[in-house]
Amino acid sequence: MRAWRVPGAVVGPLGDEGPAAAALWEAGAVGVWWVVPDLLGYFPDGARAPAVDGAWEDAGEGDHVAAYLAGLRPVDAGAVVVAPTHAQVTLRAGQQVVWLDPGMAFGTGHHETTRLALEALGRVDVAGRRVLDVGAGSGVLAIAADRLGAVEAWGVDVDPETLPVARANARANRSRARFVEGAFGDVSLAGPFDVVVANLYAELHVAFLEAYAGLAAAGADLLLTGVLAPREALVRAALVARGARAPGLDLVDERRAGEWCLLHLRRGA
Repeated sequence: MRAWRVPGAVVGPLGDEGPAAAALWEAGAVGVWWVVPDLLGYFPDGARAPAVDGAWEDAGEGDHVAAYLAGLRPVDAGAVVVAPTHAQVTLRAGQQVVWLDPGMAFGTGHHETTRLALEALGRVDVAGRRVLDVGAGSGVLAIAADRLGAVEAWGVDVDPETLPVARANARANRSRARFVEGAFGDVSLAGPFDVVVANLYAELHVAFLEAYAGLAAAGADLLLTGVLAPREALVRAALVARGARAPGLDLVDERRAGEWCLLHLRRGA
């Protein structure tokens, strides 16, 4: 076991995983640990270096992954609580729990972008609606939609390694959520969908805007997160440009968490 140390990565409240933590998870970390002001990602021997400035160091003695898991707390995201399987959870009336242990796919609920998306799914009321999760990763958003009453919940991801993880998470939660592999826009998905949620980055949202609209039913909610605040203008500009060509997508809400934002669009008739 080795650790990748990212110096000075802790700049916000503990428990809020920033861009450095996201890069560690995406590189295959089996645990991420705050050592103020640094961030440590634990990897099996032989793992490639993550795409974030840092350096390898010996992980030392002890089971660091077990210690990380033991300290992992449930995440309250409004209508959904995401919890590791070892935790005890007390739910408020109307809440649903998604059991999820960190694995090889990004999306545990601890990152601000995942929380923003989970909270938005609760606000738009997915009960009885068809939901599509673009960039499904761990499957947490599609599983949450299913637990919240979606009539169907689908996830699509380009990374073939995430599909077994997402499907295993669905089985662990007795969820009907289904997952398909492929590049969004290339895979065959039977639309329309009433809710489209995508936790990607701004440039991908811009590239996929027409595809989102093409799969969205009239009155559909589009929840676009993973957007860094300085790049929000890119998505807004693309939305305005599309409106000049083919009206129908309106910005109805915006939420922020740290340096990330979620744009809530709605498709008109």
